[in-house]
Amino acid sequence: MAVVMKSPGRFFLISFPEKTPGDKIQYFILDNNIGGIVLFANHCSDIDSLSSWLTDLKKSTDPGFIVAVDQEGGRVCRFGPGFPKLEAPRFYGHHREIDRYHSDLSRVCEKLARIGINLNLVPTVDLFDTETDHVLDSRTFSDNREVVNKFARLTIEIHHQFGLTTCAKHFPGLGRSHGDPHEVMAISELTEAEFNEVELPPFEDAIKNGVDAVMATHLAIPKVIDKPALASDKIVSGWLKTDLSFPGPVITDDLLMLGGTDYTSPDQLAIESFSAGSDLLLFGQDFKQFQKIYTQFSERLDDDYFPGDRLADATARIGAYRQKLIP
Repeated sequence: MAVVMKSPGRFFLISFPEKTPGDKIQYFILDNNIGGIVLFANHCSDIDSLSSWLTDLKKSTDPGFIVAVDQEGGRVCRFGPGFPKLEAPRFYGHHREIDRYHSDLSRVCEKLARIGINLNLVPTVDLFDTETDHVLDSRTFSDNREVVNKFARLTIEIHHQFGLTTCAKHFPGLGRSHGDPHEVMAISELTEAEFNEVELPPFEDAIKNGVDAVMATHLAIPKVIDKPALASDKIVSGWLKTDLSFPGPVITDDLLMLGGTDYTSPDQLAIESFSAGSDLLLFGQDFKQFQKIYTQFSERLDDDYFPGDRLADATARIGAYRQKLIP
């Protein structure tokens, strides 16, 4: 087995509450070799300023530093007025506006690449149609598998044309769940057979068409597992990495979401998620809380808590992915 360096920073995608990262945050990122950052709306309000500090930060980081954002279209857009407009996925899928989607998304990707972003957390490949109080309302292309596959393939293709990478979400599928993971643990009453028949095929298609990463989410499936999907070895290492033969990194949904704390504390969830096969642990804008979690994770790593083959697998997947980000 290859020797695995004990540097936990590469396993994390983090954010921060300030509009621009101060010296303390930048030093933490650099000193700990953090894998990348995730941008939110407050970071994206001034595009010129964002592009400037991103350029400076990336000059100081290792090649392949990840800069991620959620620019789905519609109500989930970190960039607002003055940025190329992208309608909600539901709009394009419902009206079968494939040509308009191609045009609109191309303008968005060109701008993202110019700013310095290299990962857009799309496509959303959950099968879902309409239900206004659902977390996926307007965020999915369709409940029709072929429509979802068609738009997801195009999403991956266009991002790649502009040198951007993609992330299919929300594995293993939120379409037939209830509960918003931002607030509570989502729950799906489907069986394993129903997941294989309905929810997993769009992820399988995205993987076959070159999606770069997959995001696992806060989803309880009581008929299948006794813990959230992103912390389940059966779901992450079994369904995704083995059954669907996904070769890239698995990214967690934000581990600071309240849906996660329905199950356990964020520090324990990070440890369980990584142990289960999640490779990149994503944390939102509570930087102080993240620092505490990072310390606890680092202590587990120093104590040889994680098996060598788990560390080697995560390191290899992240390393191969980061190579894609190097011009």
